[in-house]
Amino acid sequence: EAIQQADAIVIAPSNPFVSIGPILGVRSLRKTLARRRRDTVAISPIIGGAAVKGPADRMLRGMGMESSAVGVAMLYTDVARAFIVDDVDGALARRIGRLGMDVVVAPTLMRGLPEKEALAGQALRAALGEDRE
Repeated sequence: EAIQQADAIVIAPSNPFVSIGPILGVRSLRKTLARRRRDTVAISPIIGGAAVKGPADRMLRGMGMESSAVGVAMLYTDVARAFIVDDVDGALARRIGRLGMDVVVAPTLMRGLPEKEALAGQALRAALGEDRE
């Protein structure tokens, strides 16, 4: 119900297999998100081909996928209209755009509260369709 009533939905930059994957594995939830795709933004947990934390990059490669923001975006095309990539990965924006996603290039590495607040604002604007590449 909360997802259906939300103004914006943000998929955090967490591991797409062990953190986000089990959530999206709930069929009814994934269907609900797919219906709300236009209001959903996902943030890449991969910067410059490497996971900021954890095994996401190795897991992508292990699944035969590209260890990049593109590889992550491919997992979310049905549930997220917008995708945020780090400035380091700005050159990937066109490829992600060809997947049918609006791409926002912004700093995504959150070292402290100012970076967290900035990324949260960027994600909200992207989910609302106010900030497109």
